[in-house]
Amino acid sequence: MTTPPLELNVEIIDSTTAYKGFLSIKKIRLRHRLFNGDMSPVITRELMERGQAVAVLLYDQQLDAVVMVEQFRIGAIDDEKSAWLLELVAGVIEEGEQPEDVARRESIEEAGCQLHQIKLISNYYVSPGGCTEKIYIYFAQIDSRGLHGTIAGVATEYEDIRVRVLPWQKIEKMLDIGTINNAAAIIGLRWLQIQKLTNSIEPVQKNN
Repeated sequence: MTTPPLELNVEIIDSTTAYKGFLSIKKIRLRHRLFNGDMSPVITRELMERGQAVAVLLYDQQLDAVVMVEQFRIGAIDDEKSAWLLELVAGVIEEGEQPEDVARRESIEEAGCQLHQIKLISNYYVSPGGCTEKIYIYFAQIDSRGLHGTIAGVATEYEDIRVRVLPWQKIEKMLDIGTINNAAAIIGLRWLQIQKLTNSIEPVQKNN
């Protein structure tokens, strides 16, 4: 069955900017197509515009270790354990950038490392019920020597990032007990877990 064009399925009545700061929030009134073929009544939705982002799972095959970054996150400010989360290297896609270019740039800015080879794992909407943000997750092989404990980040973006090089055995335990508790990291690390179980990780090629 062919899906009709978007303009036949969604009618925007009006759209206004309710707030514009680090994030932007729009207030939108619309109607959309129902499964029975009719159009819905006019409904109001708030939409947070976050753009698109890239996350990179950095893996050192030689050491069987993962490079993660630790930093303060306002969204976790009420977390009973800590507002400092262990995450994958990540960053927003700026205008004119390709996702893979962002992966390489952010790996240098946040972890101080070059990527030997890189592949796309997946992409997904973070919270489509009210946010536009879409994340591309990449897997990259690196040399992690000398990275553990270093402080990184872009000062003008108020980034204060601690680099952690963690053995895979420890990563698995952290996943199982919930220490790693953000979506991009869980998706990427569970993907890596499957690749390791099926011996699907290709040997690193440092000329990439």
